[in-house]
Amino acid sequence: MEITNPLLNPLLERYVRETAPLLIPHINILRRVRAALNNGRAEFVAQYRALVEQEEQHPARWRTRGSELANQMTVVWADSLADHTLPDALQRGATWSAELYADGLDFADQYVLWKQYRRALLPTLLREFAAGPELALAFEALDAQERAVMGLVGVMGIIGAREQLTQGVHLRSVGRLTGGLAHAMNNTMAVIVGRAQIVEEQLTNEDLRQELRSIQRVARAGAESFRQLHQFATEHDGHAPERVDVNLIVNQVIQLTRFRWRDDAEASGISIDIVKDLDVTPQIWAQSALLRDALVELILNSVEAMPLGGIVTLRTERADDKVVILVIDQGEGMDETTRTRALEPFFTTKAVGHVGLGLATVAEIVRQLNGAMELESERGQGTTVRIALPIATGPATPTERQQARMARWASILVVDDEPQIRDVAARTFHLRGFRVVAADSGADALRVFQEKGPFEVVITDLGMPGLNGFELARALKDLHPQTIVILMTGWAAEIDPVKMRESGIDRAISKPFDVDQVVQLIGEAFAIQEKK
Repeated sequence: MEITNPLLNPLLERYVRETAPLLIPHINILRRVRAALNNGRAEFVAQYRALVEQEEQHPARWRTRGSELANQMTVVWADSLADHTLPDALQRGATWSAELYADGLDFADQYVLWKQYRRALLPTLLREFAAGPELALAFEALDAQERAVMGLVGVMGIIGAREQLTQGVHLRSVGRLTGGLAHAMNNTMAVIVGRAQIVEEQLTNEDLRQELRSIQRVARAGAESFRQLHQFATEHDGHAPERVDVNLIVNQVIQLTRFRWRDDAEASGISIDIVKDLDVTPQIWAQSALLRDALVELILNSVEAMPLGGIVTLRTERADDKVVILVIDQGEGMDETTRTRALEPFFTTKAVGHVGLGLATVAEIVRQLNGAMELESERGQGTTVRIALPIATGPATPTERQQARMARWASILVVDDEPQIRDVAARTFHLRGFRVVAADSGADALRVFQEKGPFEVVITDLGMPGLNGFELARALKDLHPQTIVILMTGWAAEIDPVKMRESGIDRAISKPFDVDQVVQLIGEAFAIQEKK
């Protein structure tokens, strides 16, 4: 857990302000404890070290730090009470608690550290304070200090959890912003592709036609990158499991993370490359968004582990009834202690600002996918993460592929509130021989449909003022059930198929589209209607 500038947190400021007065009646006793510790610190440190080494609850790396912890406990919770004001002493304690959280010690661990402090103090207390009321006052003072200390540790845990939650909210906000940006870019790319297609249709010079096709390919590639980024930022694990091509997900993840392993690395003066070693594998039954999230996290972890550059290898293979994914890096690797803790929740060695899922969450994703995860790492030898996922069983549902052969030329109504997209789409279909009419809103489309229709095909945008694409489709089907309605949107892959059916939408296509794709969709829809 990383806590950004804990001393400026309002919750901590309030806790310190309200808790400091509760320690005032005990301050003289606590300062006597500090003086006694100074006289017998070697004995105290030895006692504390013995207690820490015997404590099995702590990880092995902490059981070797007894002397260090004893001195830190003394400086923070004894010396500071004599050398600083109570609020300053509590602030110093808050800083140390935040450092312990960041180093992997949670509330329970820090509570054990305090209890060991109390036990190690016992010989000092018995020597310094007379048995009876005076010793009772000493224990009472330490009880008050314990309540203040553990309350402070709890506050620091809350602050850390809040910051993690805030980072999550920030990511969701980024997802929404990405969605808006991707939608705008899709519209822009749709205009570029459409106008390039219009010019291409009218040219006979093959060299110029090739140039225009290149422009279209680049525009579609840009739109696809934004679509994948938006999909990654907004998808969640509530999506239903489906048959998944692991190699397809791997390729998507490599593209999604390119900004980090190539662009950021080059800007830092290092070279990081990703090597694909993908075998032909059967499909698995999984939630693609979850698997994508896990692989993104593993690639980002590998990149962070290679500050001097290197290679990340993504390998897929079949092993019996499993598909295996391996992510192999040439990074710094982990020592044995770190490796054994790497899958613990909230354990991190990352710096402030890291907002990744963490290996613990990757392991949980793999568990949800009914798979198994193994971690191999050695200091200076890199890290290998092996994920084994069960192969999908049962008959696959083949995707219907109809020949895009038009039995007759259709009349098309194009509906979009963006003038450029509407104009490009209408002109493109007109050049292909369709009778085309355009409408600038859902309400206008209904008017045009009744006055100039019915139309055999309606291609409509989703997000429009007034009637949106879903509402328009439903109204059009009520007027003329045989009309084929194709939804034109930036998020075609994300639309709920149930909602599409309920709204009367026959097909959906992403912006920017290729006119041949739409012609094929129209042909498929006609073929399905003819079978009914």
